[in-house]
Amino acid sequence: MPPQNRIKHVVVLMLENRSFDHIFGFAQPAHGQVIENLVGGGFSNLLDPSKPESATNPRFPASQPAPFAVHDKDGPSHSFNGTSVQLCNDSSGPSAAHPVRNNGFVRNYKDHLLHNTNSVEHEALAEVMASFAPNQLPTINALAQNFCLCDHWFCEVPGPTMPNRMYVHAATSEGYVHNAFGREFTSKTIYELFQDAGLDWCTYFHDFNEVLQFSALDKTPSHFRRFDERWAQDVANSDLPAYTFILPRFENKPGAPANDQHAPHDVRFGEHLIADVYDALAANTELFNQTALIVTHDEIGGFYDHVAPGAAPNPDGQDSPNPDDESNFHPPFSFDRLGLRVPALICSPWIPKGIVENRHLQHTSIIKTMIEMFGLGGPLNNRDAGAASFADLFQQLSEPRPPASMPTTLPRPSLTNVVVSLVAGIPVDPADEPLDTLGKEWMEGIIKLTSKNPALMAIGAALPAAAPTTQGEASEFVEQRIRTAFGV
Repeated sequence: MPPQNRIKHVVVLMLENRSFDHIFGFAQPAHGQVIENLVGGGFSNLLDPSKPESATNPRFPASQPAPFAVHDKDGPSHSFNGTSVQLCNDSSGPSAAHPVRNNGFVRNYKDHLLHNTNSVEHEALAEVMASFAPNQLPTINALAQNFCLCDHWFCEVPGPTMPNRMYVHAATSEGYVHNAFGREFTSKTIYELFQDAGLDWCTYFHDFNEVLQFSALDKTPSHFRRFDERWAQDVANSDLPAYTFILPRFENKPGAPANDQHAPHDVRFGEHLIADVYDALAANTELFNQTALIVTHDEIGGFYDHVAPGAAPNPDGQDSPNPDDESNFHPPFSFDRLGLRVPALICSPWIPKGIVENRHLQHTSIIKTMIEMFGLGGPLNNRDAGAASFADLFQQLSEPRPPASMPTTLPRPSLTNVVVSLVAGIPVDPADEPLDTLGKEWMEGIIKLTSKNPALMAIGAALPAAAPTTQGEASEFVEQRIRTAFGV
């Protein structure tokens, strides 16, 4: 029996690539609460932090509003080296000569953009310093106003998507500091901790799902559920396990735009996904009274944040590069410091309205909290053992808040003027957009991950006849490949 009986279901929605200041830089707290953000701070970056300000070395202030979609097709850099420059203006990372000042965001974006063009406009560079005004993102701000906003929640790795997502599942990326979506992972996960305690789990996904990379997990339709096909119905039927992890749609498909918020995707589709998740839960009062919803982002995506991340213990003695790393890019890293702050909200009828949690939390705080709340075995390793728990947040009220004190549905931004590409002045269907860098990495990873799958080999589908070139083609290819390989 779990040590507490208030929360029986935990739902985690992890979106993509936005920093705390980028989303909540100008949010105003409720009376008596404090948010460490950009309000009144005068934060900025120089184009070249190593030189004094001048006409040719302008200052870029942190400001609002932000564009819903950046101009660059890959978005700002969020590689390990790119994040190092953002932190301290040096790709080698922090040192005595280059301390962390969070001063290299504009410089790094300029270098990134110059790989594809000969000149960079001031307006484009300013995008990495821009924050959304609260009224631009009504959905996530409504959650912050009605539940708990965490203003010191850090991602686990100063780098890209895959390592950070591995940490939320297994508290390690097994020595990988770059994306490796085709590699199988053998570390024990939070899902196995639930299984060992006799409790169930599942993921909901749209196209890609990195949880499939953990070789020990059973790839069953009960554990791997399609969000569009099952989420609303499962919640209405109270068919949720103890632990649920939700992944967004990473690629545009016909009639269904990407809602992951990964730049350059329009963030408003991600707002609608948040609302889809919350609205279904709030409509089932009995289930919601037993549920905690956590909404966060995997990493910062190259967008400015002003708070320096701190140290962290190496999880398991595995450093970068891992001996099996076959990439051409594997910088040395001991996984001894965190990434930057990301948005994080904790929502439940057991959470007081409009509070701000100022304690230092991180992705592995989810694992630490689940171990405490559900009496799971653990820790998985040194990283989640050293993370702070937020289990006490659910003990502040004597009973769950009545439905009338919480939103029945969340406000949603209008989608009437979403950002789309133009060719010769003609709008391009998002599904016809060419694959971006992350999409190519993820598709190639799925191909590698499933290349020896018996079901695919039996039909001669170990490799695609022709590699998809558009996001819509890739989305369809990945969806069908996962269905064939794993039956989910």
